[in-house]
Amino acid sequence: MKILSPEGSVGERGVALAESPDLLSGRRLTVLDNGKPGAAFVMTHIAERLAERAGVEFVGVHRKRTAATPCAEELISEIADGADLVLTGTAD
Repeated sequence: MKILSPEGSVGERGVALAESPDLLSGRRLTVLDNGKPGAAFVMTHIAERLAERAGVEFVGVHRKRTAATPCAEELISEIADGADLVLTGTAD
């Protein structure tokens, strides 16, 4: 008889996360709207509050076509050139 454990195995993290800045003040913040209903509204509201409270500069909203498709390389480059922080990622 072979008994299998339901625990499985733990793999290694595939991608390292970017380091968080020590201070938000003076940083440029943009929103990446993934196309989900209400995403731009919610994230823009959060970005505006961060601008008020933490001294970040809210530089606007970028949009990708749909939540189901990856972000185009050109858009990634544009965001990287114009912002230090990106707010994105909503779900239903």
